[in-house]
Amino acid sequence: MTKLETIMGIQEQIAEAITSAFDELGGDPNSAVQAALRHNRVDDWVQQETAKIAVAGGVEMAVPGLHALTIPAGITFLLHKMATISWGIGALKGAYIVETAQYSDLRNILTLWANSSYYTPHVMDYVAIKMDLFAYVCTVEGYQKLEVAIANTDAKDIDNVIVNTLHVLKSLADELAEDERAKLMVNTIAGEDVAHRAIAASEGRLPQQPARIVSTEKSRRISTRLATKLASSIGARVPARFLMGFIPLAGPIVNGFFNAQTLGEMAETAKKYYDHPFTIKQLDDLT
Repeated sequence: MTKLETIMGIQEQIAEAITSAFDELGGDPNSAVQAALRHNRVDDWVQQETAKIAVAGGVEMAVPGLHALTIPAGITFLLHKMATISWGIGALKGAYIVETAQYSDLRNILTLWANSSYYTPHVMDYVAIKMDLFAYVCTVEGYQKLEVAIANTDAKDIDNVIVNTLHVLKSLADELAEDERAKLMVNTIAGEDVAHRAIAASEGRLPQQPARIVSTEKSRRISTRLATKLASSIGARVPARFLMGFIPLAGPIVNGFFNAQTLGEMAETAKKYYDHPFTIKQLDDLT
């Protein structure tokens, strides 16, 4: 098999891994949240995670000539770390981390990253959600206000991503009482008192009207189109990684740099995403 054929095969594996294993790549958001909240600053969290990925990249290329076997696994690990660093940034910025079978902050952030990291709300399913807003809409008062906002926006020509965000909020609030992961996240980020009030208010509440599903392509968590764009962005670095792997010292150094650079770009994108959340004030403005 020629070098070119090997590279093409690796790129296909990258695309397949992104498409078929997206659910498993991110891991548990609560683990990332708890780890991140041990830090006082976002920059400290980012520095720690990029240092880890740089070391992993070096190990991946440590044995010259065998790196072609480890690059696909390295890409999977890289995507896992992209999820971890993003969720941690969200927690440190006071966001509610959305990761369900239907909705995904990670998917939104990856969409922005594939869009050259420009913050463009219209390419996302919804915008980031502040934790205090989520806890508020779980209360009786907040939930009533949310329903009014949904009725108002559905009846008017309102920005679609905002409408979607309201419906996502309602869906998440309706599911809180039965979602152990969500309960743990609210407790970890917002504190026991806030979590207790939100959970107590949501238990036993039967929504008068189910939230509209903000659907994605075939209800998959990541579309084929996005997976292809991500594979292209990540796979563009494969040829250099492949060739450098035959140089005993340069290979690990360059590969570690590539991984750290990619994770750094993802971190900057996550900051932009969580710096533009939907807030209580915006909810008030719609009622």
